[in-house]
Amino acid sequence: MMTALKLPAVGIAAAIWFLSSQSILPKPKGIFGFDKVQHSIAYMALACMVGLWPSQKQWKTRGFLTLLAVIGIASAYGIIDEIHQSFVPGRDCSVWDWLADTIGAILGAALMLLINRRRSSNEA
Repeated sequence: MMTALKLPAVGIAAAIWFLSSQSILPKPKGIFGFDKVQHSIAYMALACMVGLWPSQKQWKTRGFLTLLAVIGIASAYGIIDEIHQSFVPGRDCSVWDWLADTIGAILGAALMLLINRRRSSNEA
């Protein structure tokens, strides 16, 4: 069961890697065409799925440390992916993109903390 909970995060990480490997990406219109918003949404989703890895008990007893770990994992993946992009023709490594990734990771991890706190309070 625990291994199955890791698969969504791996899938999102693979999708991010695949998209980062493309020299040219389609750009949707409107606010979602804004590059930093796309980065934040992707890494928010990644952090939410990484947030499934810790147990309910771990979120309850060590919520802040778990939050930091989830942010750290997603943000570190953002650094790795930015470096990866520097090797893709037409792409570059951007600290601003990584910052957007990290903001998304913070939002996703915070959402998971809130969800787990709400679950804990409903069980009590």
